[in-house]
Amino acid sequence: MKNKKKKPDPVVMLLDFVIVVMIFVLIAVGFRLYFYVHLTTRSMKFSQDASRMSFDLSRDDYAALIEGKYMNTFNGNNDAKSYHVLADYVEALSQYKIFSKKGYDEKALEQKTKMDRSRKEMGDLSVFADKADVMFGN
Repeated sequence: MKNKKKKPDPVVMLLDFVIVVMIFVLIAVGFRLYFYVHLTTRSMKFSQDASRMSFDLSRDDYAALIEGKYMNTFNGNNDAKSYHVLADYVEALSQYKIFSKKGYDEKALEQKTKMDRSRKEMGDLSVFADKADVMFGN
């Protein structure tokens, strides 16, 4: 007897192909769902209150202060208004230093205006604005 290879059935081949494609689609959807759920649960948990922002300031961690402001804005938490104003000031200060050093005078003037406006609104936290000025050499 000869060992003849059976000719593959086209329906079975099509079904095998569909199953493989479905597996890849399920894996891709699973990854997207995992990252979406991970992102939303992280952003809901990450909302900085005034005490956390105060802790960041005590360590001179202005980057965390700015990040906290953006996460609070994203989550709709505007309880720490004066800290948000200070974060605006520090962000404008850093951009002012960059623009003025590079010679972009118009953009530097815009940032200087933001700094002046934030300075008026921040109240008691102006002490930290002074520290930021020293830190940035302003």
